[in-house]
Amino acid sequence: MIQKRLVSLDFLRGLTIALMIIVNNPGNWGKVYSPLLHAKWHGWTPTDLVFPFFLFIVGVAIPLSFVKLVKNGVSNSDLLKKVIRRTILIWGIGLLLHAWPFGFPLSPEKYLSFDSFISTFTNLRILGVLPRIALCYFIASLIFIYLPKNSHRVYAGFGLIFLYEIFMRVPFVSGWGGGDFTLENNFARYIDLHILGENHMWGGTGIPFDPEGLVSTLTATVTTLLGIFTGLIIIKDWELIKKLKVIFFIGLGFYLIGEILAYIEPINKQLWTTTYVLAMGGLTMIMLSFTTLIIDVFKKDTIAKPFIAMGSNPLIAFVGSSFIAKNFYLIKFYSSDGNLISVKTWIYQNICLPVFSEINASLLHAVLHLTLWLLITWWMYKRKIYIKI
Repeated sequence: MIQKRLVSLDFLRGLTIALMIIVNNPGNWGKVYSPLLHAKWHGWTPTDLVFPFFLFIVGVAIPLSFVKLVKNGVSNSDLLKKVIRRTILIWGIGLLLHAWPFGFPLSPEKYLSFDSFISTFTNLRILGVLPRIALCYFIASLIFIYLPKNSHRVYAGFGLIFLYEIFMRVPFVSGWGGGDFTLENNFARYIDLHILGENHMWGGTGIPFDPEGLVSTLTATVTTLLGIFTGLIIIKDWELIKKLKVIFFIGLGFYLIGEILAYIEPINKQLWTTTYVLAMGGLTMIMLSFTTLIIDVFKKDTIAKPFIAMGSNPLIAFVGSSFIAKNFYLIKFYSSDGNLISVKTWIYQNICLPVFSEINASLLHAVLHLTLWLLITWWMYKRKIYIKI
């Protein structure tokens, strides 16, 4: 059984956060290389690997940490308390990020008012990236703790997929669902509209639709369970090369099955379809097998170290980069020509554009964000400062 920290897991976690920072912070959303954009609806791009990588890594870490805690005498009830505490904290941090700046003006054309403060919470998005991570972590942890047999955990995973497919394919409500995987009429959207309400959903598609909604959390949890099963392989008392071969070939199988079944059900990140679970889970397993071979077996980690450092402090990198990026967008001032401009736009126009063409300047803006957080997490890593919850 593995006793030491799996460095490749830190690397993959850090690489995932780095890609997230790059795709979330272009200088100009109209000038972005296509691989750094999500698929508009069906299909996938490299950017659509980011979120399943997050959830998969969360899953891998569960047996790596829980098995050790149980061996040290920690009871299931104590594990449950730990899981509940982390779930609440992760979700709470996500809500705070959504609510910031709580209606307070960060731009000279806006004024502080009681209505703007109240509106922040009456229109607060309840779900999102961190809430989904919290929910998937919670459900997957319960399955791991209270279903000790792997066969029962497999049944639980199939049960979640079956429930998802029932919701998406059975025509419960006229005009909704019944196998409709379009943006407007899928049943997942119907559920969110009637439980969350459109004021508490994401509106980035032009209509109220939450890509981290309730129904798709079922299949997103299966992505986390795939991570758990991979973690269970990693802690087996086998030769590491053998474990990596098993992970690689299972991952390859999942990916191929996902692509084949895409003729029946589309690969769709925003609906987190079953085929998306299989294809992205498979690619994550393949990636983990390669990174573990290079970093943990061959010890070739020189180039990887900045990402290992970032992956060692994922909460700081994730929350910090998201908070700074949001403020750069919200904080505005009057430029020398009298126009109101955001910090983000000023950096793009005055630092990035004079150096490169529009699309490369947009990428440079994102790279500058990433460089900042690589430096911050590297500084923390060298001083052994780790922020955990």
